[in-house]
Amino acid sequence: MDRRAFLLSAAACSAVSASTAPIALAQDPQRFATAASYSAQREGASFLVVRHGVVLAEQYAAGGSDTRWAIGMGTRAFLPLLAASLVDDRLMSLDEPVAATLGDWGADPVKSTISIRVLLSGASGISFDPNGPNDLATAITLQPRQTPGTAFSDDAAAYVLFSEIARRKLTAANREPDPARYLTTRTLLPIGCVPIGWARSSDGLPRFDDGAAVSARGWAQAGELIRRQGVWRAQQIASANALGEAMRGSFAESRAGFGLWLAGRGRSSDNFAIETDLWRAPSPAPMDLAMAAGQGGQRLYLAPTDGLVIVRQARSLTSSSWSDAQFLSLIWRDL
Repeated sequence: MDRRAFLLSAAACSAVSASTAPIALAQDPQRFATAASYSAQREGASFLVVRHGVVLAEQYAAGGSDTRWAIGMGTRAFLPLLAASLVDDRLMSLDEPVAATLGDWGADPVKSTISIRVLLSGASGISFDPNGPNDLATAITLQPRQTPGTAFSDDAAAYVLFSEIARRKLTAANREPDPARYLTTRTLLPIGCVPIGWARSSDGLPRFDDGAAVSARGWAQAGELIRRQGVWRAQQIASANALGEAMRGSFAESRAGFGLWLAGRGRSSDNFAIETDLWRAPSPAPMDLAMAAGQGGQRLYLAPTDGLVIVRQARSLTSSSWSDAQFLSLIWRDL
């Protein structure tokens, strides 16, 4: 049995997927009850706390543990896993120029300097016109609005471009050419990140900026793999270096990794598409906290030092009144 076949068979034994029926709260029924209630009162659909792979608390106000919910921009947590899978398969490196794959960029004196690392960190200077199209054809022709590496932009263009980079690299390597199917078959299914679905743009590319729908446990499994820096069942199945870089900020924005928001103080104003008070209100969460955030309070929190992965999903992407600082203070109060 090869490594991936073994991992597929082992996924059913994963701690996060251990039980199949939804339960109110695991172990102590009072532990995390206030945090679960806070979530439920704000159109919460799922609430899950996992520590070192063990479920500490779980609650579902709608559907069950395998119900998929659209997570909006929380989808961006899958970007580092796609990058780490490609690096692990030796199909790319973080420091290679984007122009090595998008050949037209090679003739541009500015765009030819942009590396994949800079693109993934949101510091390429490339962003869509808010009033214009946001498809691949447009993204490829965009010119940087700022000098690459100097300013952060919370924009979908980098995700659209990287999806195309992945597609071209997979095609050239005679692998599954669809980035979402490649990631799902190669990395997500073996760790038990199911069920999952992807919205697509008009050109067929999966939307890694805001297109995924996933179950709470599936999202938690993806978070566990990031937290463990690519190690699953004692096997390195995704690049530790790439996932480590995803959890670090850049010179342009110390609070942004690859598709993840990071705790800490930033050098710039909070000019981000997602609303959060993570940096504006006191919280007992550790400084190595990372967060994938979707509209309506869709959240995946990772705390490597404490071994925690926390999922909170809402019934829609239009829910309001979500406070990351308040929710996290309730979680850490009960740890």
